[in-house]
Amino acid sequence: MNQQKLDQLAEAYIGGSLEMQAGEKIWLEYQGRESKPLADACLAAVQRRGCSAHVVESGSEYLNKLLAHATDEQLRTIDMRDLNVMKTMDCYIRIGDVGDEALITASTEDMMRYGSLGSHEKTRYRVEKTRWLVVRAPTAAFARSCGMALPVFEDFYADACLFDYAKMRAPADVLTSILANGRDVRIVGKDTNLTFSVAGIDAKPCVGSRNIPDGECFTAPVKGSVEGHVLYGPSVYAGKKFSEIYLTYSAGKIIEARGGSDEETINLNKILDTDPGARYPGEFAIAFHPLIENPVGEILFDEKIKGSFHIASGACYKGWADNGNESAVHWDMVQIQTPAHGGGEIWIDGRLIRKDGVFVVPELFGLNPDRLLLGAKTI
Repeated sequence: MNQQKLDQLAEAYIGGSLEMQAGEKIWLEYQGRESKPLADACLAAVQRRGCSAHVVESGSEYLNKLLAHATDEQLRTIDMRDLNVMKTMDCYIRIGDVGDEALITASTEDMMRYGSLGSHEKTRYRVEKTRWLVVRAPTAAFARSCGMALPVFEDFYADACLFDYAKMRAPADVLTSILANGRDVRIVGKDTNLTFSVAGIDAKPCVGSRNIPDGECFTAPVKGSVEGHVLYGPSVYAGKKFSEIYLTYSAGKIIEARGGSDEETINLNKILDTDPGARYPGEFAIAFHPLIENPVGEILFDEKIKGSFHIASGACYKGWADNGNESAVHWDMVQIQTPAHGGGEIWIDGRLIRKDGVFVVPELFGLNPDRLLLGAKTI
């Protein structure tokens, strides 16, 4: 991607989403060497604002070496060291690299060990106490994983990330209110019939401030309320790929979990057995980014697919949509409900809210693609 576009993205991330002001500090983390050009552009944007950055490279090379030898106590020490630094920060940005993630050779068990011991407290603090943003770098490896030619991919990436999120804000606030004041949710679709409560759980709109690209509203199921079964599409977690995921819930807990193969099923259950909270839900979200239509294998994009929803297994967002669930895991699993992907319905308090990926109540028409794209612009 050319430097002008990288600078444009960096300005949108540092000045727009994070709203950094003179004198503030940011933890600027990039994962893999191919993400460094965007990291450098973000660093320049930080410095232009009279701010300072703590720059960290934490890709596959770091993780593979660390997890090959580190004891549990050493991981805890690293987490406490990083937590002390994070407590001096106002903001945080992590720039991921899809190609570098494919080079992680650590086992599923070691990746879960790192998440629960080596970075848990640092991550918890930055989510709850800093203004944070997570993005992926527009690399050639990312383009290949999407099955796109690089020039086509770069246009797609820029259009999705630089979308005019102001178009979403007013109708997203309406959906947020419906979720925050709702009680009972029912979701039906392809191999899916789920019910759960959201009573008493707050809801939040996401329209350009935490993950980019953005475009969702989220709450959380009451922890013990989820019943039924659901089929999710492709997913990646802790470096492991899953062609599909089928889950069965009882009293809120995942009691059966199957992947698309025996190996996937084994890895899936290893992750869900990380700790007791990993088999309970921590988030429910309805997504509506009008330019993201199909999975690309990267959750920051896939969880925003128009006409989709996702439920995260594991930790909730404390202080935002808090159902009390704690875990080292937070795994967003996505189902697309457009007709091309099998259709489906979302009901809240006995009212049909969305059918086959399209909002069907007038107050939410503004979140449908035709409305969001009408007069919308990229920055």
